[in-house]
Amino acid sequence: MYNTVKQYYDFLKKQEEERQAFLEVTKNSVIEQMDVYMSNHGWTRMKGKSKIRYTKKFNGKDIVVEYRCNYNKDLGNGGMPEFVHDKSIPRSVEKIQMGYFHWNDQKSSSGWSLDVVMERMEKFYENY
Repeated sequence: MYNTVKQYYDFLKKQEEERQAFLEVTKNSVIEQMDVYMSNHGWTRMKGKSKIRYTKKFNGKDIVVEYRCNYNKDLGNGGMPEFVHDKSIPRSVEKIQMGYFHWNDQKSSSGWSLDVVMERMEKFYENY
């Protein structure tokens, strides 16, 4: 009997390892695609491994935003992508509307697409 149960737990362990490996490939692919998207909008990826940051000059000032996405299973289809803005920028409705987004090709009835959030960021920082 123990052997039967052990086989099940071995299966679960292997499945978790495969899930983690697939998640790593997915994260890297999304980051590469985000690099292209941001570059197309004039943002440059900053060096660094731990945080994904992009910079762009607006009115002579370097603006830095961080991109991150939470891929937890319970967050629904698409993860929870967001831009994190510098804490020196005052809290405002505009800043809130430049945070979380859903992917442009994701069918979603709520929130804002990446394109909408990017347009808001461009307008906000042009006037900042």
